[in-house]
Amino acid sequence: MRWILILAFLPAVVGLAAQSADSLDFPLPHYVNPIFDSFTRNYVSTSAMGRGYTGVSVPGGIDNVLLNPAGYVPDKATLHIEMLVKPPVDAKFYAEHDTLTGITMTPEDRMTSPVPLGIVGGGGSISQRFTYALLYAMPKTIRVDDFSVEMNMGAYLLSRYPSFYLHQFTANAAWHTERFHVGLNLHNQIYRIGDVTFLRSFERINDSKYLLRPQLGLLYTGDSFNVGLSAIPRQNASWDLKFAQYDTHLPLNLAAGGAYKTDSSSFAAELDYEQTSTLSDKYIDRYTLKLGAETTVRKFTYRAGYIYHPEIWHGHYKLPDAASDTLSIWWNDVLAGGKVEKNTQHILTLGMTWHGRDARINLGFLMDVAGRAPIAQVNASLDLYFSAFRKKNFLFFD
Repeated sequence: MRWILILAFLPAVVGLAAQSADSLDFPLPHYVNPIFDSFTRNYVSTSAMGRGYTGVSVPGGIDNVLLNPAGYVPDKATLHIEMLVKPPVDAKFYAEHDTLTGITMTPEDRMTSPVPLGIVGGGGSISQRFTYALLYAMPKTIRVDDFSVEMNMGAYLLSRYPSFYLHQFTANAAWHTERFHVGLNLHNQIYRIGDVTFLRSFERINDSKYLLRPQLGLLYTGDSFNVGLSAIPRQNASWDLKFAQYDTHLPLNLAAGGAYKTDSSSFAAELDYEQTSTLSDKYIDRYTLKLGAETTVRKFTYRAGYIYHPEIWHGHYKLPDAASDTLSIWWNDVLAGGKVEKNTQHILTLGMTWHGRDARINLGFLMDVAGRAPIAQVNASLDLYFSAFRKKNFLFFD
């Protein structure tokens, strides 16, 4: 995947000359940076994904609380299980081979999302006006196979597998009237990063960081129109990774949208805003446009949508350098940086739901059609009503 990373191996003098003065220093640990969101982001919530990942203005099932905390309006207490698959993408590492030192890089590197779990959770009504939900989700994942450098004239291979997994435990509560809905999410996030890439270091750097991020949601449901709003405030964050310290924050996120609905169909348009410019003066803010539609015919709901996911930056960046950890000559020929190509995405989505007496089965698919930052994802989820466990004929399908 040519946009994500180009590492070259050149003589040291050439390497230093290639580093321009305006190269980016990571404001966050490597793959936590939002410039890699085009691959790291998982579109969790199968039903929302099918309609262009709209959900701020469209009420739905348990998974919808991740888009709008006020958007879960349950008919019955429900268990939700979701799986997702993202096909591996070639990382397109390019390298010069130095015949004197034998230093090279594995040419067939890939970016993968190896954990197929999207969401596990449950929820229901406490009373006529209050609802609750508890969920575990994985909004971001990446593993790079692999960062490898030949050492000692090829006698052995130094291999690293950089990874980033965002584990999120969400507690949701919401208050509902006939028209107005107000909700709150408490996202307990664990940022797990492994094999962080540092030049001139043989040490394997792994770290975990816990952050609590609240999310407020508002939703108005009218006869023909819905309006929704969601906000996640800026959150201070810091990482001490031995060779690099990051005293920074996670940016403000806002989402707003509206939906027009008929008896069996709805059409939604939403805009997400991420204030990424506060992380680095080289980043711009991200405005993500999402369009979606769905219609219900008998026991089936069909969905389609579009996502415009723009880049916030492209160019050359510097890899963090351990410097004092080792003076090994095997690092002398490594260019201390990489490149992110243009990575704006135009994504098309499709989805459907089968509505049964005891369960709902949801399917979703998305694919980038622009080709600058290719990605595809397939989701499948099950909404199982807790009442089904009490039936004599468990999971009776009529």
